Amino acid sequence: FKYKTNAYIRKNDIDVLEYIDLQKGQHGSKTFTVNYALIPLYVPHDFLSFALGDRLGMIICKKDVWWDHAEDNIAEMSFRNITEAIEKFLLPWFEHIANDDEIRIALLKEKRDREKYGGQLSDIQQAWLDAIDERKGCDEIIKANIEIFKLPAKMFD
Repeated sequence: FKYKTNAYIRKNDIDVLEYIDLQKGQHGSKTFTVNYALIPLYVPHDFLSFALGDRLGMIICKKDVWWDHAEDNIAEMSFRNITEAIEKFLLPWFEHIANDDEIRIALLKEKRDREKYGGQLSDIQQAWLDAIDERKGCDEIIKANIEIFKLPAKMFD
């Protein structure tokens, strides 16, 4: 579903939102990047927070990539490249990680990576890690998040 003006979301089978958005460059740079995230609906949120994700360039080539849209023909090529990258890299990643075991692995990897530098998981990430096996009875939390995120009701019909 189109979500707001620059984002697309869908709910997977384990009550996690798969989120993609276009982020314009600052100061009129005529560039944009693509962000992606997984957002658990069964963990309490105060706002839309990205629990697992990054920029599309990181999943493609481990670099932060910004595409150009200064001219129509360049913008058209950029969008073709992005569409291809989403189909080739991002959608398979969403499919691969759409289960509790893979999410746990990703969160534990994130935790190890952050601890190397004295950091820790965000509150949302830790809550997600803690809730993976205990999400039964989370209907009220899911309903609250649907309202907080202002998600379209037709996503849940």
